[in-house]
Amino acid sequence: MAQENGQGGKMDGAVKVTAIMEALCSSPSPLTVREVEEITGIPRSTAHRFLLSLEEQQWAFRDPLTDGYRPGIRFFLLSGASSFYDELIRTADPEMRELVKATGNTAILSVTEGTAGLCIHSVEPLSSVKFTAHRGMSIPLHAGATGKVLLAHCSPEIRSRVLASPLRPPRGDGMVDRAELEKELERIREQGFAFSREEWMPHAGDISVPLFDGRGVFVAQMGVAGIADSVFRDFDSNLRLLKEAARNVERKMDTHIFGGGNHVSGE
Repeated sequence: MAQENGQGGKMDGAVKVTAIMEALCSSPSPLTVREVEEITGIPRSTAHRFLLSLEEQQWAFRDPLTDGYRPGIRFFLLSGASSFYDELIRTADPEMRELVKATGNTAILSVTEGTAGLCIHSVEPLSSVKFTAHRGMSIPLHAGATGKVLLAHCSPEIRSRVLASPLRPPRGDGMVDRAELEKELERIREQGFAFSREEWMPHAGDISVPLFDGRGVFVAQMGVAGIADSVFRDFDSNLRLLKEAARNVERKMDTHIFGGGNHVSGE
């Protein structure tokens, strides 16, 4: 038990957080608050308070079946985003290639990076006229279906920062109506997808959906983008194909990356 730090003083907040996360990361199974107390020496009431804060920030996840805690997705992403993205790309790539074949449009996979979106993978059709995307491409979070899915499902802290900043439309003059944007984000969360036409780029359209892990935590955005007429010529079919591809990626992710939804990779 470690109630003291190396200089004989009481543990400060940072040391307690470190001790709790080390305990969660080193355990092969979720830990109850009592077990965290036994391992770290942090009083149960204090450990519980810290765990609630860590859960709120997605650094810890409480398993509703056991009432135990394990490392959360946000901690995992922060500690190994590059390797996680690579595995996510490997998992999503086959489904994205099938999407391109079926829709004739570009398939895009993106994540939030700070207060912007970041394309981490794209698959483009052979057509000479197409929407071009590349890994590392920055995506505005307040315009277009791709960015708005990211903004609708990102952490409340990031969303608040984006909405509090000056928001100008990528095309046109003036400022974005924040109240209308917030209503649209709520609709996106309720309906499970977003679409836009010539909002981000001239003549371009996109349809996007969120990807969640086995515990319902938002992980990434997946979508199709292309010439607007191509994207919306058969909107219902393209949306159906996109949703099916996303569910397939989620199932594979849950098995390959998160071990069936019971463990974070590396446990």
